[in-house]
Amino acid sequence: MLQAVIFDMDGVIMDSEPIHYDTEFEILKDFGVHEYPVEEHSKYVGMRTRDLWEGHIQKYGLSSSIQELTLKGDEAYIDRLRTGSFDPIAGVVDLIERLYQAGVKMIVASSASRENIKLVLDKFAIGNFFEGYVSSQDVERTKPNPDIFLLAAKKLDVDPAHCVVIEDAKHGVQAAISAGMKCIGYKNPNSGNQDLSKADLTLESHNNIDLKLLENLTIDAL
Repeated sequence: MLQAVIFDMDGVIMDSEPIHYDTEFEILKDFGVHEYPVEEHSKYVGMRTRDLWEGHIQKYGLSSSIQELTLKGDEAYIDRLRTGSFDPIAGVVDLIERLYQAGVKMIVASSASRENIKLVLDKFAIGNFFEGYVSSQDVERTKPNPDIFLLAAKKLDVDPAHCVVIEDAKHGVQAAISAGMKCIGYKNPNSGNQDLSKADLTLESHNNIDLKLLENLTIDAL
C-alpha cells in the first residue's frame, strides 16, 4: 500500500547537475586544473558536496581543506541559484500536484544543504506540497547509505516498505533499496551515465508516473 513518495531534488526536481559542474570547474581553475571531464563530476552525483571535494583534493592535489572547498562550492552554487533563471524539470510539478490532490504524503530527501533545498522549493513555489525535507546535514551517513530516506519516513510516520523514492543517481537508488523502499530511477541525461539497474523500474519522463503505477509498486508491502 502506498503511503508516501520521497523525492530526491538535484536531477529529479531541478536539472541542477550542469550548474554544479560549472561552479566546480570554476573553482578548480583557480587551482590550475583546466581539464575536468563531466564523467569525473558524475561519479559524485547524489553525494554530499563534501564527498566530492574530498575526492578532488586527492585526485588533483588541491592546496585547500575539505571544509574550505565545501563552503566555497556551496556558496558559488547557491549564488548561481539566487541570481539565475531556472525551471523545474518537465512534468515534475504536475506530478507533485496530482499526488497532493490524491492525498499522498510527500517529502524531499536530498544530499544538498537545507539552504539549498529551501531555495529551490521556494523558487519553484512548490514547498507547500511537501511535508518538509531532509538534507545531508540531518544524518551522519549520507547516500548510498539509507539513513536519509529512513529519517524521511520517520518524519512522515510511515513504513519504509510503503514508500516510493524517485531518484536519478546510482548512490540514491542504492540508498532507497537499502532503506527497504521501492525506487523509480529517473533517467536524466544531465546526471551522467548513472547505473539505475537496481531501481524497481526506470523512466525517462515524470509524465509516465501516475498514482496507479506508484500503488502497484507497493501493493505487495502488506
